[in-house]
Amino acid sequence: DDLTRQINRNELKVMDRIWGIDAVSKNGGTSPYGTIVAFSESPINEDLLYVGTDDGLIQVTTDGGGSWNRISAFPGVPDRTYVYSVYASRHDVNVVYAAFNHHKYGDFQPYLYKSTNQGRSWVSITGNLPERGSVYAIEEDHIDPDLLFAGTEFGAFFSNDGGAHWQPIKAGLPTIAVRDMTIQRRENDLILGTFGRGFYVLDDYSPLRNLQQDELEKEAKLFAVRDPLAFEKSVPLGLPGKSFQGDSYYSGENLGPVALLRFYLKENIKTKREQRRELEQKQAKADEDHAYPTYEALKAEREEAKPELLLTVTDASGMVVRKLTTTPKKGVHTIKWDLRYAPKTPIRFRNPSFYNAFAGKEEGTLVTPGKYQVSLSKIIDGDVTLLDGPVSFEVKALNNTTLPAADRSAKVAFQREVSELERAVDGAQGTLTELSDQIRYIKKAIGRTEKPLATMLAAVRAVEMKIAEIRLKLNGDRVASQLDLGRPPSVSQRIGRLSYEQFYSTASPTKTHLESYAIAKEEFQPLLQQIQQLQDQEMMQLQKMLEEAGAPYTPGRKVEYGKN
Repeated sequence: DDLTRQINRNELKVMDRIWGIDAVSKNGGTSPYGTIVAFSESPINEDLLYVGTDDGLIQVTTDGGGSWNRISAFPGVPDRTYVYSVYASRHDVNVVYAAFNHHKYGDFQPYLYKSTNQGRSWVSITGNLPERGSVYAIEEDHIDPDLLFAGTEFGAFFSNDGGAHWQPIKAGLPTIAVRDMTIQRRENDLILGTFGRGFYVLDDYSPLRNLQQDELEKEAKLFAVRDPLAFEKSVPLGLPGKSFQGDSYYSGENLGPVALLRFYLKENIKTKREQRRELEQKQAKADEDHAYPTYEALKAEREEAKPELLLTVTDASGMVVRKLTTTPKKGVHTIKWDLRYAPKTPIRFRNPSFYNAFAGKEEGTLVTPGKYQVSLSKIIDGDVTLLDGPVSFEVKALNNTTLPAADRSAKVAFQREVSELERAVDGAQGTLTELSDQIRYIKKAIGRTEKPLATMLAAVRAVEMKIAEIRLKLNGDRVASQLDLGRPPSVSQRIGRLSYEQFYSTASPTKTHLESYAIAKEEFQPLLQQIQQLQDQEMMQLQKMLEEAGAPYTPGRKVEYGKN
């Protein structure tokens, strides 16, 4: 039969009275009253079923619906409170959870309850949930029965002690009503459904399991790391993401080949200035005089470096693979390591070019599958202090490769060698550019000296021609290319093509790749020596000549004074 209270809602008082049929919106846009709105089947016993109603009942059957036990009163819960959700435990056949929501009566308190005897008695597990914030949903971890999740009017919370204490889940989640939640058990992901018709996924919450409250009292905690999968991403649209498909083209974002490095920081790490201003705010509230800073204290504030948190990834041999930094903020945070070494591209503080942004040139080589460790440290004014770790994990190869390398370690080693040669070539190119820039300044400065021009201009021209000659060998002959005259590939052309073809490759290097690398390496060595000689000797002689002539300062020059 009907499992609700079977109340005629037209006989219920609204705003302290019963209204007539002509009252505004009396029955317009109003959901039916006396309805089953929550249901849960025990994962352990298929005959054990729970239903919750919008008029405050929980009904229980242990025989698959043949007979029902009605529960109408719950300690501390107002009469006829909406039973928003019921949840039968997957760990204990006798345990069931319920979330009650009384906001339709102007009561926005959270009501979260647990029964350990199939609903015959109930205890509150509301704990320290905010007093204002109705509860809509509850989930229980499939491995740790003490790890619970709750969806409320103002966000999601978790408890790892069965509901005695709750912590908010804020990072990336706005202050929004979380109406429903579920767990993707294979990946340990928490999926939230919000009142704004949005879905949010917390990737791999497993570090929250078995987390003791005393561990949260420590300065910092580095959580266990789920073994990540290493693979090269495909680009089916020609460029990353949506390419040029436009906003109307939907494309979901995958997690990608990353290790989720999670840590907990008990308190913000504040600078001396932040500490002083916080003290001043407290003194202002207490109507106390401010402690005026001394010269030494204010100078220390100005010179202090901003604090940072450092995550250091090392391989099985203890060699540093990657260093990741972030701003130290209290709470649980996640940093994604892309399973790559640090990029070898030149350091630039301006915005990357369009090509680099799309081609992913700011990425390093994908690491070899195997054992790795991560440690958490803090950097305070240049001093590095270990906070927690190391924590071990294993990078595993995703078996989705069409032409897998026979020896993956050898393939990665070759890619690293190519990246190192490319780094050196980029450095040589940068040095030549810096030397050319210095020549521009030198020419301008020569015109302001009180010496004859001829000798100095001749010396400058000689250096310019040497730079041009090295560039020709390094980058290729543009004049010959313009006339379509065949020339062997230059060092930069070889290494550029080799890097392009090898960087995201999962296959072993070809014989052409190996030979091209050997040729580029052999040809680059004498060019690098010429550049170094140009930089250390001939440019220094030019700069000395300018200084002796009393020329205005130019970049790269050692300034002297008082010798004449």
